[in-house]
Amino acid sequence: MRSHIVPATLAYDVNGTPYSPEYGDVYHSAESGPGQARHVFLGGNDLPGRWAGTRIFTIVETGFGLGLNFLATWQAWRADPARPERLHFVSVEKHPFTREGLALLHARYPELAPLAQQLQAAWPPLLPGLHRLHFEDGRVTLTLAFANVADIATKLRLAADAFYLDGFAPDRNPDMWAAAVMKALARLARPGATAATYTTARAVRDALAAAGFAAALRPGFGRKRDMLAARYAPLRPPRDAPSAAPQWGERRAIVIGAGLAGAAVAERLTSRGWAVELIERRPAPAAEASGIPAGVFHPHVSRDDSLLSRLTRAGFLLALNRWRALEAAGHRLGWARCGVLQIAKDGGDEARMAAAARALGLPPEYLEYLPRATARARAGCDTRAGGWWFPEGGWMQPASLINAQLAAAARGSRLVNHLGRVVQTLDLRDDRWEARGPDGSVIASAPVMVLANSHDAARLARLDAPLKQVRGQLTCLPADGQPLPRAVLAGPGHLIPLADGAAVVGATYDFDDDDPEPREEGHAGNLARLEKLQVGNHPALDPARLNGSVGFRCVAADRLPLIGNLPDLSVARAGVQARRLPRQAGLYGAFAYASRGLTWAALGGELISSMIDGEPLPVEGDLADAINPGRFALRRARRGKN
Repeated sequence: MRSHIVPATLAYDVNGTPYSPEYGDVYHSAESGPGQARHVFLGGNDLPGRWAGTRIFTIVETGFGLGLNFLATWQAWRADPARPERLHFVSVEKHPFTREGLALLHARYPELAPLAQQLQAAWPPLLPGLHRLHFEDGRVTLTLAFANVADIATKLRLAADAFYLDGFAPDRNPDMWAAAVMKALARLARPGATAATYTTARAVRDALAAAGFAAALRPGFGRKRDMLAARYAPLRPPRDAPSAAPQWGERRAIVIGAGLAGAAVAERLTSRGWAVELIERRPAPAAEASGIPAGVFHPHVSRDDSLLSRLTRAGFLLALNRWRALEAAGHRLGWARCGVLQIAKDGGDEARMAAAARALGLPPEYLEYLPRATARARAGCDTRAGGWWFPEGGWMQPASLINAQLAAAARGSRLVNHLGRVVQTLDLRDDRWEARGPDGSVIASAPVMVLANSHDAARLARLDAPLKQVRGQLTCLPADGQPLPRAVLAGPGHLIPLADGAAVVGATYDFDDDDPEPREEGHAGNLARLEKLQVGNHPALDPARLNGSVGFRCVAADRLPLIGNLPDLSVARAGVQARRLPRQAGLYGAFAYASRGLTWAALGGELISSMIDGEPLPVEGDLADAINPGRFALRRARRGKN
């Protein structure tokens, strides 16, 4: 997937209709954009009638453009007393407008203004990949895919009820209407799914027919005599049809672990109406690795935009959105988006970082390369080199985030806490998971179980995943009047300037070490890291007199988390795809976040909740496969090992 998004050009034709110079075509009918959206796309899919009384209804659109189809659909959902509980709108756009461009365009449609303003406020940076935006307290979800539809269609994981086929005219943008694209979309269709488009071009009708859609002419909008409406009716059941939505007799789940992972899962599930029983072996949440004074959040960057880079980008952006939503709901967070400067190791590394930033072409609100002089000015301190600047990065007190998420999860009495309880075993009885204590008593029982308890998950479920526990020691620097940087410094370690004039530096990475207490040698190592980050301004500090904290990270062999439905390893076999791997019904995991808990947790919560409820996934399929908990078992099976 390309890493550089080229924004749309703001232009108008001679009649004043929004126009694309790149494709030589208008964005909508000259008669009315909202009118076309209602007649062609809502009407062509027999909406809102078809969604009446459903719990989840999913629409896939090719060509977001100005967003008028989404806004008109959202408006119709609002006005319909029989609307679905949750509306998912997934839209692909190769050339998105900037937020400022959207605002100018939306001013032309005053009937959509209240919704358009919410969309503009939530508009993401123009970065490749999927961007999930929640509206109406999560009941309306827009997932934007900034990508070429031919590239992204095969990577979407969802089951669609309706399709809005709204690209530029087939003779101006033939790639969007290609037979391969229609077949890829058909693989996302539920039985009986519908599709609608303004065009009646023969090539489009043939592509739809080849993909299993039966199309018919209907009266068009404005000056167009006809349009197409279609229903998915393949001659034979497709081999790659989307899985049926999970059916739960009771919307109740158990989450084991009250750290970053578990709190995020609990908040996302309760936001969907699930009742959650949270079990934590410590007497309070955030008592283990999440109890550190502060942690750093920023994405990973690589010149080839690797899986890790794409995953951390998805997690980072989703986390920022969720944290802002928590604050908007009145929850207090201890954090600062003060920026993160990732400092180069040496001159060669500095040159590589500069070249990568140029090659990626990412927007400056996400990533910039700063030479040393600029880096010093931006960070407010002397550094040993330039590096990557992440303006939206910063630090967070994990406990404040966990407490905010659990407070949000407790709304409507949907959260029950079982603190200070150790889960000894898991049992599956009559399609319900039971968490049992050391004495064999049942702590909680539910159809869904989520293990969010770090390395302890391997004790409760067979994973066949090489996990390690890694000790990390942080050092707290006293508020002694010495000048601190304005931003977080990262590199061989990290330096976090806290709000009270103190700072945190770290962290060690100690394998095969289970000592829970800070040690002098760890403080000495962290002070050495500090010297590599910031030049001068450090008084002589005695490691023996410093305070700190210790946390234990759970790390997988490939440094990626394990998030998703846990595999049934008793029936795993060679040759099966990750998405087709047999699963243990109702058993999920969210752990092995290593040192990226703040980056992964929101993504893990949203991904698992989407899986449990049968909603579109918030990341591309190859990313979901990369963090699939069964990936190590699959690799072993492919090598012929048990």
